[in-house]
Amino acid sequence: MTNFGILIKQSRENLGLTVRALADAIGKSPGYISRIEVRGEIPSVELVVELAAALKGNAEQFLECAKNDSMQRATNEV
Repeated sequence: MTNFGILIKQSRENLGLTVRALADAIGKSPGYISRIEVRGEIPSVELVVELAAALKGNAEQFLECAKNDSMQRATNEV
């Protein structure tokens, strides 16, 4: 699980949202949310902002976390 995945899961759980409720809020499938939370998939910038809004979070914090995970993944691949 990536830091971004952890952030999404913790934010969702803090609001008492199910995976399905979050997925519905951003127009995606519950499987997509699971891929973010469990497998560390990093969504597009636009979707990160939508997730932050749905989770009542700070978009800049969510974007920074997603960017850091993406950079770490790229570094590990080199």
